[in-house]
Amino acid sequence: MKLKLLFTLLFSINLSLAQIAAPPVPETWENDIWFTNQWLHFSTVDYTFNQDCLPVLAILQVLDFSTSTFVDSARLATSYNANNQILETINELWNSDTQIWENDRKSTQAYAGNNLIEIINYLWIDNTWQLDSRITNTYNTNNLIIESTIENRDVNTNTWINATKQEFTYNAVPLLINTLSSEWDLTNQVWTTISRATFVYAANNLLHTKTSEDWENNNWVNKNQETYTFDANDFLTQVLVSQWQEGTATYNAERRELYTNNSQGYYTELIRENYLLGSWTGASRDRRTYPECYTLHTKNNTSDAYSIYPIPAKSTLHITLNRIHSEAVILDLNGRIVYKQTLFNKHNTIDISQLNIGIYLLKITNQNQTITKKIIKQ
Repeated sequence: MKLKLLFTLLFSINLSLAQIAAPPVPETWENDIWFTNQWLHFSTVDYTFNQDCLPVLAILQVLDFSTSTFVDSARLATSYNANNQILETINELWNSDTQIWENDRKSTQAYAGNNLIEIINYLWIDNTWQLDSRITNTYNTNNLIIESTIENRDVNTNTWINATKQEFTYNAVPLLINTLSSEWDLTNQVWTTISRATFVYAANNLLHTKTSEDWENNNWVNKNQETYTFDANDFLTQVLVSQWQEGTATYNAERRELYTNNSQGYYTELIRENYLLGSWTGASRDRRTYPECYTLHTKNNTSDAYSIYPIPAKSTLHITLNRIHSEAVILDLNGRIVYKQTLFNKHNTIDISQLNIGIYLLKITNQNQTITKKIIKQ
């Protein structure tokens, strides 16, 4: 039989939620479930990276309870264009009867500069790729996404049919402050509002709460609220999800996520717990390790003095080094190279005005040393 556990790696759009950004793709991703009062290792994803430290293959293995061994389940192959942007992903499922990988689904992506403008999804049906759905993104003049629409393919008319839409609003920083979700009313051929999320930030521009509401009977009805906690390094340590109780008109704790981070702020462990009968009970655990090319390190113990400022920066980064003829590379949090420049002087400037707003890694290398620094583009 074919294992039906579908594995899909989603390369989502970075909405620049203050300092909250998706961690880079791990080298190993292990998932556990809370079972009979202990953690049971349930699945593992192993990633392979190319020379640019981009993930090109991910293989998922799951626990076979009958044999207590891990068996192949799914794999994802990713290809890139010359700008290290994802061009295509192909998801395959393992057929344990025939002992071969079989096509399941794929996606192709299109860009305008650094902006992801379209994702087209296909399903493998009758030995051919058939259109399934597509996502279309619209950006403002600041390269911030303001609308994302999902359409489904109508096989009878061979046309795209609207399904859902999200609209995004930002403050002056800019930080995301509101998302409005709608679904397509096929009968009346109009968009109908279904829900919204409101984001509130602390004085240091770190996300404090996300409040979700549903649109019911021409009124906004509270649904749940997420509260975010950060440590002294501005690393996310907890997300508390509380459900709205209509009877008491209060939010009551329902579940939480607890993060353990490495020195770069990438989480290495995520524990999900549910609040049951007055106490927290484990639900699942996510454990990650990262490839060496993601880590902030130097290649030897002799550290050359350097300075990089300002952080955050709007258009220009100033870099001062004790050495010349270094190479500066800027990577996004998916590991894609978005900028590269040779530094010929001790005092250098980098124009980052064309980068999208968000968090990046700046890697500076020479013959003796590699320096990696997190930078923020405003």
